[in-house]
Amino acid sequence: MQRSNPGRKTTKEILLEARLVTPEGILQAEKESVKTGRPLQQTVIDLKLSDKVDVLQILSREFRTKAVDLAEMEIDPDVVKILPEGDARRHIVLPFAKEDQVLLVAMADPRDFLVSEDIHIRTGLEVQRYMAMPEDIMKELDKVYGLAGGGKGEELLKSVAETALNIGSDEKLEKLETKTDVTEVDASAPEVEKIANGVILSALGQKASDIHIEPFEDPTGRTSRVLVRYRVDGFLRAAPFQIPWSFRNAVMAKIKIMTNSMNITERRIPQSGRIQVMAKGSPIEFRVEIIPTVYGESCVMRILDRKAVQVDIQKLGFLPDTLDRFLGLLKGVGGKKNFGIVLVCGPTGSGKSTTLYAALNHINRPDIKILTAENPVEYNLDGIVQVQVNPDLKMGEDKCFDFSLALRSFLRLDPDVIMVGEIRDQETSHIAMEAAMTGHLVFSTIHTNDAPSTITRLMDMGIPGFMVASTLKCVLAQRLCRRICPQCRAPRAPNPEEVEVFRNNNVSLPPGAQLFQGAGCANCNGSGYKGRMGIHELLVIDETVRNVVLKDVTADMVRDAAVNKSPQKMRTIIMDGLQKVLEGGTSVREVLGGASDEVEPVKPAH
Repeated sequence: MQRSNPGRKTTKEILLEARLVTPEGILQAEKESVKTGRPLQQTVIDLKLSDKVDVLQILSREFRTKAVDLAEMEIDPDVVKILPEGDARRHIVLPFAKEDQVLLVAMADPRDFLVSEDIHIRTGLEVQRYMAMPEDIMKELDKVYGLAGGGKGEELLKSVAETALNIGSDEKLEKLETKTDVTEVDASAPEVEKIANGVILSALGQKASDIHIEPFEDPTGRTSRVLVRYRVDGFLRAAPFQIPWSFRNAVMAKIKIMTNSMNITERRIPQSGRIQVMAKGSPIEFRVEIIPTVYGESCVMRILDRKAVQVDIQKLGFLPDTLDRFLGLLKGVGGKKNFGIVLVCGPTGSGKSTTLYAALNHINRPDIKILTAENPVEYNLDGIVQVQVNPDLKMGEDKCFDFSLALRSFLRLDPDVIMVGEIRDQETSHIAMEAAMTGHLVFSTIHTNDAPSTITRLMDMGIPGFMVASTLKCVLAQRLCRRICPQCRAPRAPNPEEVEVFRNNNVSLPPGAQLFQGAGCANCNGSGYKGRMGIHELLVIDETVRNVVLKDVTADMVRDAAVNKSPQKMRTIIMDGLQKVLEGGTSVREVLGGASDEVEPVKPAH
């Protein structure tokens, strides 16, 4: 892990200053680097934007170390094995020679002195740092440990398992009869089970939200491989290992067995299922989807870690004034005194469910009854009656157990507060409106790009404007942006394009203001970002907005009324994000990427 160093140049700055890559080329490389999780310097070479020798020379000169081209060297495997494989892969380093008590180590980032110190502590040898390309380091590790093509990968998967949850091979964990315990990865376990569990453990260690297992034909035509990728902070990263091709069908069969519901002999049709595991005493659930491809079955596992759900609304990243207004709308619940509809909108994976859970947790108390209809129930809240709907369960010829049926049943159960997972059709929206008009506080989500678009979306579903105006309390739009890594965060002056973004969105950029960026370190895997934060847009249906909604309106008319005419002076989602940029939480690029392309910049009143 690197210490933050405000005066240190980033790899991007070094390559641009040396004119090895054009600004357009570096932008292309950055986008590809984010997608693949590979370091920027390696991506530049992969895309043939510059020569490897030139990149090595420029970076090593800037890093004040010598460069080595590992592809041109004969390396003793015994020297490589001086450092444990898991450490070498995690830090992208390779011991390539030993001279007396000095270990010569090739590093992707030789500026990382903490890694050098860690190697010194682990080996007892003095460390001499050299610059090498990340791909060359990983290839040499693959050669030594036999993981490039069809090797079994025992050592790597074992090290992945131990690193991911910080356990050793001797640690004893309690086995449960009803759930698989994935931390039981020992030498006596079947090879297939070790691989499957190792893949899951690595995902948990990286705090991934999804696991992708994908069979591909090798571009060279020599062999095929099974890639493992993890979605971390919204972006896919390649795992530092591949599943051996010969194990592809066996691993898929193992995953199907773990679901207790899939047909392990059927490889021609898509299948869905769930897996429950225990990791360090905590239950974790996976939603599994398997689909046949031309090279074999591909699998995606969505991780539903109930313990990781943040239900403290104070910790969701709201700006203080936005949070105060939102919580103010939730006061006085109980005794049918606070009623109406609260909607949270945004794309899939934007944290809508987490926000709803946090809101319900905030108002939850013994004297009110809260009912929820969800698909699936992602987090258990004490004191709240939660129902999992099942649209596949048919109830007669034209009925199924969906959100609308659950909502109708709820109205006969004397609730104070109702949460329905999603409003997606006319029937559900009508029942939600009826519930709000009969004294209930209703929470739900809806798929729209921003808060004003929700008004027109409801009207498109057939809800009259007067009903929307009289029942809707507020709409909260949100997106997730990556948070700048606190370990390598450094201030810098805004560039002209960023200044223009602030001006176009009517957000004040004080003279001399500094923005922040992450230089990239071991803590953030070289990306400059670690974790995510929300950006929000709260549209309160006050008198001004209500009068506009009663007319035949467009989303632009609602936005103009909320921003320029209403006393609330609504802060758009981009304005909210830019405020968090000024606070050092994220970057302009993340805000513009996190907000939909269809979200319009604010237009000041004339």
